[in-house]
Amino acid sequence: MLADERKYVRKLSLRRILKCRRRASNCNQGTIRVFQVPKLNFKAEEYIYMIDWQSSEVTKSPLIKHISIEDLENMILDVPDNISILKLPCHTQAVERCIKMVTEASSSVCSNEARDGLIRAKLASRSELPKFETKKQFIH
Repeated sequence: MLADERKYVRKLSLRRILKCRRRASNCNQGTIRVFQVPKLNFKAEEYIYMIDWQSSEVTKSPLIKHISIEDLENMILDVPDNISILKLPCHTQAVERCIKMVTEASSSVCSNEARDGLIRAKLASRSELPKFETKKQFIH
């Protein structure tokens, strides 16, 4: 929502972020935050209405926790110039590897349990293979 072209959507995102940050500052800092997927309204006409922000327990995003409130306000004023702040790597090699593994498992087996078992077996098998951190380890 911070990167939306519409200014009112960016302002709405700032209000929601501030509300989450206030709520988080009132909670115990030593406790572990439990992530719960909010219920989604797939009949919403726009993506900003997919989550019922009033009834769901939405927590602050760890992806923007390092961005100050002043920087967030500046991003809302002129998004085209400051949008580079939000360029986050979401397609790392590990993510691409997992996508490939899930796709292969989906085409190999039918049920969720079988797919989960196949993925876990592949990961366990790969963890037993030797890992070479340097060229010297590879040669010996």
